[in-house]
Amino acid sequence: MCLKTLEIKFALPSHIKLNQAIGSIMQGVLMERIDHDYATYLHKQNLRPYSQYIFFSKKQHCLIWRISTLNQQAHDEIILPLLNLPYSVFLRHKQINITTISKEIIYENTYEKLAKKYFSLSNNPEEIKIIDFNFITSTAFKSQGKYIIFPEIHFLLSSLLNRWNYLSNTDFLNDKTVLANLQRHLYVADYKLNMRPFSLEGVRVPAFVGLYSLGIAKNDMAQKIALLLAEFAHLSGIGIKTAIGMGAVNTSIRV
Repeated sequence: MCLKTLEIKFALPSHIKLNQAIGSIMQGVLMERIDHDYATYLHKQNLRPYSQYIFFSKKQHCLIWRISTLNQQAHDEIILPLLNLPYSVFLRHKQINITTISKEIIYENTYEKLAKKYFSLSNNPEEIKIIDFNFITSTAFKSQGKYIIFPEIHFLLSSLLNRWNYLSNTDFLNDKTVLANLQRHLYVADYKLNMRPFSLEGVRVPAFVGLYSLGIAKNDMAQKIALLLAEFAHLSGIGIKTAIGMGAVNTSIRV
């Protein structure tokens, strides 16, 4: 199974006004580039095999679009067409063109190699780690028809495990005891969050951004699975609507 992240950089037009709705606009660009039948298939999926988001880099003074695919078909149907994105890209919603600067694969892996990376670690349960989840774009969860606007451990872990189990074709994490064990050995170490609603077709989805840190207690298996899911989070995103730019996250580890 192919895990890849494609990064595309665009020159920023001086007259464009940036807001989080651009994630939805870039979703439109993506759909215009892929096969119609595959696009129809994606619209019927509850868990889509890709995530994408776009942000402005002050350091590089450009727009950076990152698209991650979570299985081989998504790679073939999404990454490959986007590698042929033209120099000038038309944003239909804003009726403007943006200029492509570069296209680069910045991450490449497989589910098997990713699992082996963490499960081959030597046992060292005395070494307590902190995982920092830095939510870059507006993030939310949904349960029983209601939005959840705080990254409760249960919803965060369920989001990652559901995507891994559905898309990886592996079964070693597909057990209810996995989630229960993780919840028993992870705890909230710190958080610095802000509300940032996501506007979608005139509807404001309540959501948050910011830092959320989880500590891992002295349990070898919980550490390995938590670290595995933390790296996977870069690709899958967390929470709802990751296909239109929500739930983008960077993670880092502290000892």
